[in-house]
Amino acid sequence: MVDIRYLTPVSRSGLLSLADVARVVAALRADGLVVLPTETGYMLASVATSPVAVRKAFAAKGRDLANPMHVACATLAMAERYGVLDAVTTDLVGRFTPGPLTVVVPKTAALPDELVTLRGTVGLRIPDCAATLQVIAALDLPLTATSLNRSGAEHAPVTRQELDALAWPAGERVYVVRDDGVLAFDRPSTLVRVDRAGPTVLRAGALSVEDITAAVPGA
Repeated sequence: MVDIRYLTPVSRSGLLSLADVARVVAALRADGLVVLPTETGYMLASVATSPVAVRKAFAAKGRDLANPMHVACATLAMAERYGVLDAVTTDLVGRFTPGPLTVVVPKTAALPDELVTLRGTVGLRIPDCAATLQVIAALDLPLTATSLNRSGAEHAPVTRQELDALAWPAGERVYVVRDDGVLAFDRPSTLVRVDRAGPTVLRAGALSVEDITAAVPGA
């Protein structure tokens, strides 16, 4: 049986208490799973640089290991540690994040060649949620940014019934940071790849195609 512990932000700016940040970070460093809010819904988070932790996230969702997870960072500088961002992609990330944009870029050697990467690329996003950014910054490592649901199911709310539908690691404690107030969109992040031909929207989402193309010179 899994031990679910709920946490909520305590400050007017939506930040967790420092004690709660320490609890969540310690769980992640121990290859645990946590649930964190974003502007597009709740995400199932594990340390993206730890194959052991990421495999737990795959198992919890019943996700095919051949279907990589995207990665969440706290800052542009952190994103540049794990992905190769050209000038156009850097400008897009700078304009639209924190927010519902995921960019597909070449990975760096800091990420493993499995589970969170596909043919040498990685999907990077910087979510718009103070508590989630606070946790990632304190951890100083990227997290998996996969939605909280069984693979193939609709994005799940944070109810005990929905949480119990996931295959959590037996005997572990899972921290769930709950902040429904940051849920601003009912669509996922917009997934974009930029190459010499310009931006390609791989998945429609909260940002419109027009938003993306208008931001890219010559698109």
